[in-house]
Amino acid sequence: MMKRWALGMAAVMGFGLTMGLWAAEKQPLSIDAVLGFQYPQRFDVSPDGRRIVFTLRVPDFQQSRWRTQLWILDAPGEKPRRLTYGTGNEYAPRWSPDGKWITFLAARPYSRGAGERVRGTVQVWALPADGGEAVRWTDLPQGVEQYQWEPGGRFLVCISTESKPDSIRKREERRKRLKFDAVVKDSGVVRKTVWKVDYPSLTSRRIAVLDPGVREFDLSPDGQWMVYETNYTGAYDDEQKYDLWCLQLESGRNRPLTRFPGPEYRPRFSPDGRWVFYIQQTTPDIEFAEWDLARIPFQPDHRVSRADTLTRDLHRSIQTFAFDPSGNLYIQVAEGTETHLYRFFWRRSSQRYVRWTPDGGNFYQLIFASKGQAFALAEDARRLPEIVRLRKGKVHYLTDFSKQLTAYNLGRQIVFRYTSIDGQEIEALVVFPVDYQPGRKYPFILTIHGGPYGRFRNVFRQAYYHQIYANHGYLLLAPNPRGSSGYDDAFGKAIWYRAGGHMGGIDYQDIMAGVDAVIQKGWVDSTRMGVIGGSYGGYMTNWIISQNQRFAAAVSLFGIFSLFTDWSNSWQPSWEKMYLGIYYWEQPITPDHPYVKYSPAFYVANIRTPVLILHGEEDRYTNLANSQEMYQALKTLGRPVRFVIYPREGHGLGREPNHRKDVFLRALRWFETHLKTP
Repeated sequence: MMKRWALGMAAVMGFGLTMGLWAAEKQPLSIDAVLGFQYPQRFDVSPDGRRIVFTLRVPDFQQSRWRTQLWILDAPGEKPRRLTYGTGNEYAPRWSPDGKWITFLAARPYSRGAGERVRGTVQVWALPADGGEAVRWTDLPQGVEQYQWEPGGRFLVCISTESKPDSIRKREERRKRLKFDAVVKDSGVVRKTVWKVDYPSLTSRRIAVLDPGVREFDLSPDGQWMVYETNYTGAYDDEQKYDLWCLQLESGRNRPLTRFPGPEYRPRFSPDGRWVFYIQQTTPDIEFAEWDLARIPFQPDHRVSRADTLTRDLHRSIQTFAFDPSGNLYIQVAEGTETHLYRFFWRRSSQRYVRWTPDGGNFYQLIFASKGQAFALAEDARRLPEIVRLRKGKVHYLTDFSKQLTAYNLGRQIVFRYTSIDGQEIEALVVFPVDYQPGRKYPFILTIHGGPYGRFRNVFRQAYYHQIYANHGYLLLAPNPRGSSGYDDAFGKAIWYRAGGHMGGIDYQDIMAGVDAVIQKGWVDSTRMGVIGGSYGGYMTNWIISQNQRFAAAVSLFGIFSLFTDWSNSWQPSWEKMYLGIYYWEQPITPDHPYVKYSPAFYVANIRTPVLILHGEEDRYTNLANSQEMYQALKTLGRPVRFVIYPREGHGLGREPNHRKDVFLRALRWFETHLKTP
């Protein structure tokens, strides 16, 4: 469930008098500055490898919304320039295979037939690569959710949703006007439609209506087939049920390719079209199992009975993969606090994995141009995401958005390794205060990532804004306890009931061992410690303060309080079943029932720590009811507590920049009030 809200990273740098003098000349880092930093998010490379189009997202504080626009880098060494100036978001840029157009998605207003003005519908637009105004290429009734160019450049394939018949639409509009607008739970799920848009004529036709669960897809090298993943329903709770299907683009005939236990994700055709490669899990029915790369022969008229698991010996999760123009295979691997790219010689019996990227970084979104040039995004503890070219084992930076950081004070950030209670080594980030002086003990903030199958990466960008706290004199610890991703399969499954673990067990002990380790280093004033976490990190924050009273302040962000409540209100009720093994009614409700034993709610009387609770009103993962119950109990007990609800916000509290700013400032004030010496 909450693995999708996983977090950030760090690199070891020297620190001393020189840095102290250097830092004194810089500005304090603020939340306004961090939210305003610009950097590439998604990018694509022209077929000749010379030009790069990418998206930048910036906050609009006046309207409290994020705006995404297209930029272009015309050549290495040149300054990027802005391409689009629309008032809405413009995203998903792609170069046409002939290099003449940059296509993208946008909800720009336009006219349809008889002067009808269309607003708010996403369509494919295109910019001439040599300059000019954007041109709308599609007019699909329900707009475009995603699209892809056919490898030969003859057409685009677009995914949309099925239109309602006019009679049904008009009846619904009438009922809404009359206030007969009751909502039937889980109704209104619509099927996906597949459209083919010919190029350059731009004629479009619907070629298939598929089930509501269609998600990622790929097109065969010859342009005849589409392979796609679907969980059939589109329901988030069915994320462990993705199978692979294929669609013949000319006839619209679709056929199943897999029906294995567990999910098959991210299908890609091999360059020769003979195989379909995809991601699968070591254990089919849990989301926190290691991801492996697998392949099946592409046989559209035969469902295969078994797959070849290619990375069984790697013992790390494969996040994604790519082929170069010569058919060589590359994989993206989560490795502790780093992310690396490997050339994968999958046919070999030894020396199968050759790392392509250097230590100390995070590299992702690998893209190859038609001539084999390799590009990716890279970031680390002192860099924002940058577009890089990878060549002969070296990294060449093509952008320099990280210069935005040079005006600000940054604390030293290191990867800190310590030993937990049973001898297991645990990795964490430690961020030192900007004015750090050896021998002095500092107020301390423990940050806990979501998931729990998430991780902190060693990067500047962090969901909890570590470096801003460092500018306010705090030392921070961000651990990757057992249950985190980025390590081996046993590490990620350690809090699973089948492995003999449980939430709030060895993960809690790993985290507290980290707290003890930084105290033993002499860095921390143990009387002035705070804890903050979101999602599963919010659960762990609630759990920690219900199990001990070592912390002087806590900030609980959209966390779990009662497992009964969470199961009943989440759009992923299978999450509890994955970790605990039962639905709550399958065992008598006693103190040993896992929904009781591992819920902070049943230890609430132990909580003495002042708690700030922050939650989004529309959170579909950890429903608002969790925090409402926690607030109600603590208020009744007379404990120091404050509860803030953010309208229009879902899980993560990041839909609106003004809300994101408010969340940070409230947390900072809470810690300043309770942790700083008067």
